[in-house]
Amino acid sequence: MTRCVMGDHQFPDEDDTGARCDEHGVTLLWHGPPITPEDFTPEPLAPRATRPTAPAQRALSQHSH
Repeated sequence: MTRCVMGDHQFPDEDDTGARCDEHGVTLLWHGPPITPEDFTPEPLAPRATRPTAPAQRALSQHSH
């Protein structure tokens, strides 16, 4: 059971879609699996993909003024 964020008690109404406390007007909705500590562990960043320079930009950068 989940504790009500506004009171020191369990939510009186709770199922697999969420929880509701009519006394405090609080509703929690579940949108997926519970969050775990691993969800907050930063993952190593993937190397940035580089886009090739467009032909027009390449031609302009080679033109001398």
